[in-house]
Amino acid sequence: MRAKTWILVTSMLAPSACKDEPVPSADGSSTGTTAGSDTSDTSDTGTASLDDTGTSTGGEDIDQFPGLSGPVEILIDERGIPHIYGQADLDVMYASGYQMATDRLFQMDLVRRRALGRQAEVLGPDFVGQDEISRIFDLPRWGAANVDRLRAEDPDTYQLIVAWLAGVNARIEQVLAGEVPLPYGFGPGEADYLPEPWTLQEHSAIAKLMMLGNSNSLERELLATIVQRNLPAAWASIELSRPAFSVPTMPPDELPAPAPWRPGVQHAAKPPIPASPTEIVSALDALHRAMQHIPRVGSNNWAVNGQLTATGRPLIANDPHQPLQSPSLMYAQHLSSVDAGGQIDVIGWAFAGTAGVQLGHNQDLHWAATTNFADVMDIWEVELSGDQVAVGDQMVTMEIRSEVIEVAGEDPQVLEVRDVPGFGVLLPDDIVPLPIAAPGNALLLNWTGFAATAEEQTFVAMAKAATLDEYDAAADTMEVGGFNFVAATADGITYRVNVHVPDRGDPSARPMPFLVVDGNDPESLWSGQFLPPEQMPRSRAESRGWIATANNDPWGFTFDGDVSNDPWYYGYFFASGFRAQRIDEELTRLANLGGISLEDMQALQTDTHSTASDLLLPILEQAWSNLGVDPELAPYEGRPELQTLYSLLTDTWDQRMERDSPGALVFHLYLMMLTDEVVRDELSFLYNIVLEAESPFVVKIPILAMLDQYPDSAALLGASRDVVALETLSRVASLLEAFYGDVDPSGYTWGDMHGTDFTNPLGGDLYGGWWPSDGGEDTVNVSSSAFLDENGNVAERFDSHDGGIFRVVTTFAEDGTPQAYCNFPPGNSADPGSPHFDDTREAWLEDQYTFLPFERDEVEAVTEQTIVLEP
Repeated sequence: MRAKTWILVTSMLAPSACKDEPVPSADGSSTGTTAGSDTSDTSDTGTASLDDTGTSTGGEDIDQFPGLSGPVEILIDERGIPHIYGQADLDVMYASGYQMATDRLFQMDLVRRRALGRQAEVLGPDFVGQDEISRIFDLPRWGAANVDRLRAEDPDTYQLIVAWLAGVNARIEQVLAGEVPLPYGFGPGEADYLPEPWTLQEHSAIAKLMMLGNSNSLERELLATIVQRNLPAAWASIELSRPAFSVPTMPPDELPAPAPWRPGVQHAAKPPIPASPTEIVSALDALHRAMQHIPRVGSNNWAVNGQLTATGRPLIANDPHQPLQSPSLMYAQHLSSVDAGGQIDVIGWAFAGTAGVQLGHNQDLHWAATTNFADVMDIWEVELSGDQVAVGDQMVTMEIRSEVIEVAGEDPQVLEVRDVPGFGVLLPDDIVPLPIAAPGNALLLNWTGFAATAEEQTFVAMAKAATLDEYDAAADTMEVGGFNFVAATADGITYRVNVHVPDRGDPSARPMPFLVVDGNDPESLWSGQFLPPEQMPRSRAESRGWIATANNDPWGFTFDGDVSNDPWYYGYFFASGFRAQRIDEELTRLANLGGISLEDMQALQTDTHSTASDLLLPILEQAWSNLGVDPELAPYEGRPELQTLYSLLTDTWDQRMERDSPGALVFHLYLMMLTDEVVRDELSFLYNIVLEAESPFVVKIPILAMLDQYPDSAALLGASRDVVALETLSRVASLLEAFYGDVDPSGYTWGDMHGTDFTNPLGGDLYGGWWPSDGGEDTVNVSSSAFLDENGNVAERFDSHDGGIFRVVTTFAEDGTPQAYCNFPPGNSADPGSPHFDDTREAWLEDQYTFLPFERDEVEAVTEQTIVLEP
């Protein structure tokens, strides 16, 4: 039975007529109204154009929205997802902007402020550091450059964004006029300010911010430099790039041939960084806090060809891993103009504050993305001389700009930023107060995003692609976003990466660019050339029949711990391979069985099998078998608490990180205490901050040491492997006794200590709460968490803040139409009073998938509310 529909009519041109009063429903009864509806006067049907701030103007040029060409229907389904139907592409985009602003305006404004470096203005001094980072990267400037390029190269896409912004600003105009309620967050007792109209340049600054989060390596390069210089023994023994599992993204038969042996160039060791451990840790902690609005997280996606599936048509899956906030960073929506002859019919998810759909499907094709981790950012130490900078063999005059950061409740702060035209920006000492550079020198940062780039064109072209070839062509327009793009139609699958990775030449002949390098060396500078297409990962997976990415090394260059001996340099800081291993082994198993189903893909996407336990439990079993044989193990004999935990891990536990599992909690404690046992001394004063910032990256180190994968694993362990294995178990017993008074598995579960915390920068009613959740550091359904508290002690609760921001698995109907099944937390509305504020959280927690309606009759069957925007 079709749900009751509310008929709500909004006049685009007469917002002053909108009233918050009851309106008649379809069955004639009186119902509540949606803010922004006009129920009293719809006689004004004239047309006007709106510029990019929503102001009425005349004219028909591409800088102005010409007004709606006809009515636009917005059907809100049972999960709060708007399905927008219009007579033209521009109409649909206008309505999309209007409806997103209706559902998410306060959140959108905070995102905008993140990009512009204006958060502290409304949220206070805790956000000054984040604002400084945005100002250093000059996101508004590069957003404006994107706009100029977009207008010149792709006026059609430019007009779509103009229309979207007109819709956003029409809603803002209603809010400012008092015709609709002030959204939660803006009011007194909350952030207490009013929204401002948006511009094209600001929208593109948000796009730049998203691309920066996708390609940022600033923290990792500085941290690696500190480890190399201050802890040379640890640097030599750990081989930071080596993954736990050597699983490349590219199919084995498509990997490049190994490079011929070449003697590497020896580079003089840099002196240790002349600062105390306390100073270094304090500086790194400040930088980490300042970079929190630019998260660098991972994702999973994969696609299976039709010859391996039960239907004979492909399956594709995607679960992007992003900060799990309340409201969600992503907004689900459906935009359609095709019934009236338009070109848009796409459903999926957009980052709140951005136009269109970045991930989802159209009538023919579903596409998915993960972060590729190609290295597109370098740092050089350069010499300063007055207002000039020595870059290679050139002297470049710096350009100084003063950035004034307004701070709520305090005096403004002025940030002086020194740009080096053509080469990047100098990192200010108060942002990176680390004496990495010698006195009188500075650190110069360059990023391929310091240019006019085409990401907005890319996503619009993907949304319109009908074939794999068209999709590949769209992916090839991406320049700064390092994405593993995977797509499928009913006919096949494709994997495509296109990103401007600087061609740094022969890796064996130069200092490695994942460390701070010498700016006096002209050979270390970017030549302006990028890796050619044949050195980009891309495949149709014809022989294997499936492709999967999980932020792992696409080429396998890091598998030997050395990236200086490869055919070309692509990147260094890839994921540890835990998720890639499980996906690879499961897809291989399922492919061998044949008949892969939608349910198989959903089970894999929510899989919580611990791949780390596959490696560590056999080692524990070997150590246990040597009790009574090896005198060195005598301290662990005859201890019932160890017997209880050993039996739980090796006999009872199913190796799944489920929240109702006591074994999952014990194994997590085991993994983390093993990390502490093996790595703490090696990383010394950096241990706590590295573990907080890079937990999934760090926990691979003790595993590889226990597997004797390092040149001197024995020295790294500091004791026999059996002793380390059993001493770790003993430390876990002590922890459980401290927490619960006993090791009895009936007294605890993983969910007692581990859960997802849905935070919000403002807090208040937007806080989404803490919920026990499945997954761990090493599972496909990833849920990494902080193990230590701010004092460096084991935390009382392991809070996860990142994970699958949505999960979607898509098959194809007989006519080739994608059919998607999904879940996402916490809800599609940012209004704490809305029934759709947190109504999708439970399905996400319980791994329950629901069909994502796409065809008009499917949408109407689950419609709860209808809004009509009239010209």
